[in-house]
Amino acid sequence: MKKEFKILITSFLLLVSCFSFGQDIHFSQFYNSPLNLNPGLIGAFKGEFRLVANQRNQWSSVTTPYSTYGLSVDAKRIFNSPIGAGIAVYQDKAGDGEYSTLQIALGGTYTIRLKDTTQSVSFGVQPAFTQRSINYANLQFDNQYNGVQYDPNLGNGESFSNDGRTYLNLHGGIAWNYEIKQRKALGAGIAVHNIIKPQQSFFNENIPLHQRYTINVNGLFRISDKIDALPHINWQKQHKFQEIIFGGQGKYHLNNGNYKALYAGVWYRNSDAMYFNAGLDYHDFHFGISYDLNLSSLKVASNRKGGFEFSLIYIIQRYKPDMRRYKYCPDYI
Repeated sequence: MKKEFKILITSFLLLVSCFSFGQDIHFSQFYNSPLNLNPGLIGAFKGEFRLVANQRNQWSSVTTPYSTYGLSVDAKRIFNSPIGAGIAVYQDKAGDGEYSTLQIALGGTYTIRLKDTTQSVSFGVQPAFTQRSINYANLQFDNQYNGVQYDPNLGNGESFSNDGRTYLNLHGGIAWNYEIKQRKALGAGIAVHNIIKPQQSFFNENIPLHQRYTINVNGLFRISDKIDALPHINWQKQHKFQEIIFGGQGKYHLNNGNYKALYAGVWYRNSDAMYFNAGLDYHDFHFGISYDLNLSSLKVASNRKGGFEFSLIYIIQRYKPDMRRYKYCPDYI
């Protein structure tokens, strides 16, 4: 039974790898990865410059961990204009074959202020370069089974003409923000990734990277003097696959020197996982951590364990000199 169980799990993971071949990089803390969520969110923050780092590990209890890293930098009001700009780099490595995706995306937004400037709409565009590769040497094939056990010295009997592909891509999005009053706001966005549907097959077959559609809605509501509620709903669809995440977090204001706020939240991703997050605002930094509990059919092998995810955001405020006012004293005093 143990042998059959291992074969079943291996087959399932191969199937997951095939599905992930045609899907984009994503994070559980999507709200802490704005340039990956929606190009319209480039420059959507309070400050002058924003640096964001994300890291995610999953399936370490079942197989070689799937690891995803992200790093982005963006700015708003370039040369005091309504234009924002940013660059994002993402690296994803999956499974024993080290199936790797490297994406470098440049982007820009144009923001329009509405009415009394409490509302704004940002239009974003994000051209991207992607490189994908796989390491066949790390894979095992049935020809390497000698009748008793796996023998890595046996040839695999396979011939692969290509182990990678590069392609250009294009993403776009619109983001709306409404600052109703202090500690009360609404936001929403629509994004389309892979607009040109680039070919992604290593073997020159007609396998396009399907467009990914994203709709997200979020809010900020004051509950008490110290507590805010931050609900969020995120829907994504790519080809036959769709994902719905809903949940939120509470924010507790500390107002204690550099320690500004604490966060805690609960989220649900349809038919896949429930996860929890915690966070801290310290000076101009925001630290976030989350952990997934697997609820999918893989829970038998994973023992419901998903993976940890970390995020770090640093907002750079432009230095404003302290203006000192001096009074002119007459000579006769």
